Amino acid sequence: MKFTSILTLAAAICAITASAAPADPKPTTSVVKTTTKAKATTTTTVPPAKTPTPTPPKVDPCSTFAKQAKGQNSLLSFDAVRDCYRAQPYNADVAAKTITSLENLIGNFYAFLDAAKAKTKAPFDTPRVDLLAGLKKIRATKYTSDYDFSMALTYLTFSANDGHLAFRSECYRTASFQQPISLYAPVVGGSQQIRVFYADDAQPGVPKNSIVDCVVTTIDGVPALKAVQDFTDRTAQISKDPGVRLNDALASTSWYNEWLISPGGFAKRWEVPAKSSMDYTIQCGTAKPQKLTVPWIVRPNADYIYFNSFKNTKTYWDAQCIAPASPYDNSRSHPGNSIIRNGKNVTIPEIDFVRQRTNVLAPATQLFRERGSIALPRGGGRNGRNGDLAVITKAKEVLITATTAFYRLIKSDACVAVIASEEAAYFKYDASDYLGFIDGLKTLRDGGCKKLILDMTNNGGGSVDFAYFINAVLFPATLPYFDEDLRASPVAQGVAQAAGKMSSVASIFDSRGYNSVATRKPFKDATMFTKTISMSRGGSTSDYTQRNFLDYAWPFMPMAKNETLPWKAADMAIVTNGFCGSACTMIATRFSVMNKVRTYAVGGIHKRPLSYFSFPGGFVMGNADIVKDILRTGYKGKNLPRNLPVKASATIAVGEIYATEKTNVPLEYDTALFAANVHLDQDAASARHPDNVWVKIAADFKK
Repeated sequence: MKFTSILTLAAAICAITASAAPADPKPTTSVVKTTTKAKATTTTTVPPAKTPTPTPPKVDPCSTFAKQAKGQNSLLSFDAVRDCYRAQPYNADVAAKTITSLENLIGNFYAFLDAAKAKTKAPFDTPRVDLLAGLKKIRATKYTSDYDFSMALTYLTFSANDGHLAFRSECYRTASFQQPISLYAPVVGGSQQIRVFYADDAQPGVPKNSIVDCVVTTIDGVPALKAVQDFTDRTAQISKDPGVRLNDALASTSWYNEWLISPGGFAKRWEVPAKSSMDYTIQCGTAKPQKLTVPWIVRPNADYIYFNSFKNTKTYWDAQCIAPASPYDNSRSHPGNSIIRNGKNVTIPEIDFVRQRTNVLAPATQLFRERGSIALPRGGGRNGRNGDLAVITKAKEVLITATTAFYRLIKSDACVAVIASEEAAYFKYDASDYLGFIDGLKTLRDGGCKKLILDMTNNGGGSVDFAYFINAVLFPATLPYFDEDLRASPVAQGVAQAAGKMSSVASIFDSRGYNSVATRKPFKDATMFTKTISMSRGGSTSDYTQRNFLDYAWPFMPMAKNETLPWKAADMAIVTNGFCGSACTMIATRFSVMNKVRTYAVGGIHKRPLSYFSFPGGFVMGNADIVKDILRTGYKGKNLPRNLPVKASATIAVGEIYATEKTNVPLEYDTALFAANVHLDQDAASARHPDNVWVKIAADFKK
């Protein structure tokens, strides 16, 4: 065959191949070079230089966030919020200033600094936490973003499982993440399961056929119960009891001016989830298991976002993250001179300063409230009013106040006082909450109630004074208050001495605002702080103040001298889900420890004791208020906490209380007292209708 014939055949094959190949979207030309040598011709094809593909301009994630966040009901992109948070660069100077202030705050004033280093006794397991060592480790770490740095601080403070202790940056609270599926953990047939409590089938990924009460077997490939417990052990500081932490992660029904359903911390999150959706495997009866992929619903958090205040990453930092110019208050969470009135902060004069400071809500309670609530079917009103689906069907509402709902069980001589909180006005300025509570008890008494159940489920505390009032009303022969002490670090002593020189009590560290346990009279000078008591805890020995107590504000019991309430300890019971914190603890434990009232705890972990109270540390204060407090005294010492360089709240338990006068173990760590007398497992009925639990307790009175 001639050489030219071979070339002709090759050209034909190339033509066929080219016609069969997909067309290049951007055709190019070839340069052909021909070289003749003897009788042969060689053809070489040289491709042209490739034109670079243009790189699309990088979209600023905070710009996308800003465009989407037009109002509190706006839907946000998961990626935009996550990437905006992580786009904030780690700033070594900001980190150093933040850690220094936290070291001075926690190291000098946190009541449980040493106690946290000791492991709590089983079954209420909390790991040892050396907070100052943890802060030192964070200081030595260079984080990839400010978000990672801030979260490290949050996780460290939460790891102490103290509902009063928290660092939370407002910079990363501008959005909330919610699943349209809420879960609970009933015990069915002797086995505890994760089941669907509520599902919004209007949301993507949720089947239109009802999946309520279907069993959830896995979540993101992990056994469901383990997935929920692992999550809440890492993110819930509410209790040293893992059972209470489990309850906090799950949906629950409770009263707070109305019957509400909390979605639980697993479904409504403050941290950015690991991915944009959650995978569930669910089993509905005998049907084939279903696999669901349910996206997170991301919305602005109206409590913390400043709408229309930022356009990109830099302006987000300026508007949402950097501390304001105010020399005192970095946070909206812990305002200064105020008391709690029906969930709102109300300014009062600079008088009764110490008592005023004991009314600040614990961060665990604030976090619970931030989750909001799930609307009950058909509106969810009380007792089926106006066609609403009734939550309470086995009891009749008798009276409600700002803090409490009073019920009479149907066909029973037992009654219930549902105490939602102790957020009562200070008696000296408004006695209505106190008088209303008395009126409610009188109404139950006059209606023939022989037994009294106090339901304090999801009660996050409030006014210490109001807690003491309730103690005195129902057990007038028992001292209503608790012995307490504070850390007496050198800094605290210096502040106390400066405060004692002021013309009036205007500092939490002024001994004159406290009563001596030894004399039952107010301290006259700084000796509460300066004549210290040394105690060893967690392998460390530190100085604490002399034992003291806060006097109550009410001058008398607002009942006629010839009036009495009929209930003795044997006629009473307390029920909670373990979330009975701070001031609520001061009621529950006073009734139980001192007066032997029977206690019930609902939910938690099957076949494991469950606490009936949580975070009982004396009272909570924020960094901003302590800084303001110290400035007011004029104390100029070293190692003082400073205002944080970022918008954030840092809160600690300043005082610690004791269950009895004889013990040296603070109630926060007195685990022998944690467990309720009776642990009731959760079931489908009691989870949605708390009155089913009331009926069980009423039946126990007759045994």
